[in-house]
Amino acid sequence: MNAVARERPLRRPSAGTGDRPKASVKPRRGRPPRLSRDRIIDAVFSLLAQDSAESLTIGRIARAVDASPAALYRHFESLDDLLDAVLARALSNVDATLDCEGEWADRLDAWMRGLRAELLRVPAAIALIGRSGRTSPAWLEASSFLVGLLAEAGLSGRRLAMLYLWILETTTGFVLQEAILPVSEQLENARASAGELSEPARGRFATIRPELDRIDGDEFFSFVVEQAISAVVLHAKHSTRR
Repeated sequence: MNAVARERPLRRPSAGTGDRPKASVKPRRGRPPRLSRDRIIDAVFSLLAQDSAESLTIGRIARAVDASPAALYRHFESLDDLLDAVLARALSNVDATLDCEGEWADRLDAWMRGLRAELLRVPAAIALIGRSGRTSPAWLEASSFLVGLLAEAGLSGRRLAMLYLWILETTTGFVLQEAILPVSEQLENARASAGELSEPARGRFATIRPELDRIDGDEFFSFVVEQAISAVVLHAKHSTRR
């Protein structure tokens, strides 16, 4: 059979049959889904999931939704506005801890674990926290809850500011490192390199190696949370003595 089939002429119907030839209908090209804020944000999440080295630009995002760059500006004022909305979506589940009942320590525990879980879900979103000489308002909104928790614990002034930054940097730094190389892989790689160490260094590590072999990312982060809570308690005591 030829690759391109020849068209056959339509035959006239026999007299008296009442049948009419059916007109050929050309298939319509499907319309692209209607552009919306949610669809654009979803597209950016897909781009972030690709972990591409290519930077996020209005042009690249517009191509992902099969639209013109001008169409995106009908939904967002700027690229910063768009990426702020993406980060706000990524952090939206962390806000659930705002309604969590219990002592400040329990809520701090829930907030830190929630932040880790959401950032690990979309690690590339960490890059949206600060860019082009600005900090995303979405990040400041989410982290403001931490300020309130520390104030509730009894911190104020410089101690509150320092603990706020320390907990935030510790949590995000942990997640960033974990996204690049999980704790279990870090420890496994360290074990593989143990043979290249000097004898004194191997002897030092031998004292903790059995325990290191039992540590995973969740357990290690639980330790981070415990240390954060202990630090808040310690500094809160100093604050009340003044």
